[in-house]
Amino acid sequence: MRTTVGACGAALLLVTGLAAPAWAAPGSAAAPAAAQGCTNKGTVPKHARTVDIGDVDHDGKDDTAFYAAIPGTSDADGHYDYGIHTAAGGVIKVRDRMTGMNVHGGWFSGTDGMGFVAVIDDTETATLYAFRGCRLIQPQHVGGGAYVMKIGARAKGATGVACNDQNGGVLLERATARKRSNGNYDIVRTVIDVSADGRTAKRQGGKGSTEVRWSNLKPSDPRVQQARGSHCNDVPKVDARLD
Repeated sequence: MRTTVGACGAALLLVTGLAAPAWAAPGSAAAPAAAQGCTNKGTVPKHARTVDIGDVDHDGKDDTAFYAAIPGTSDADGHYDYGIHTAAGGVIKVRDRMTGMNVHGGWFSGTDGMGFVAVIDDTETATLYAFRGCRLIQPQHVGGGAYVMKIGARAKGATGVACNDQNGGVLLERATARKRSNGNYDIVRTVIDVSADGRTAKRQGGKGSTEVRWSNLKPSDPRVQQARGSHCNDVPKVDARLD
């Protein structure tokens, strides 16, 4: 599949007709015991692969994330859609415009103080989204431009996306597999902050924002490969591929 990349990656689709309940994301004020949930008249693409992501709209029912490879529609070679299907009947999706020819996959998780986030990738590029008020919003860098991250062994600087739950809450982090002179690797992680409205994201600076998670790992250690991809602890990924 080859598509034309828009301005810095996947485009944001704000689905119309959504009923947006007043519910709180993780780390903010308490959510109501039972909300209306996210609803609209959208449909999940045929043959989409799905994974359970728990209750994200606080209506007391588990929701799902999906990834769909859609061949030969408006794009000559097809395209990918990623999204959320709520138990209340809402479909919130974004067009994945990443051009990697490998499997495209994504994960969705609550975080400590930054609400729900989703990261989709094509093994070469990862794109960040924030779930706010029944919408998937693509955060921007503080200086402008969509928050898109290069990943993989060929990426310069940081090489992956990860989560850290060592302190009891999930933190979103940028991972780097940094090679030592002896051929082994240190895994360095830096926290990524997402704004309350989901509109911006940035890497933290200052003391405690960066840590060496593991040291002197052999190249064959699976943690080195993980630091070159996009993973969030044991959160399952959903994926799709155009053959």
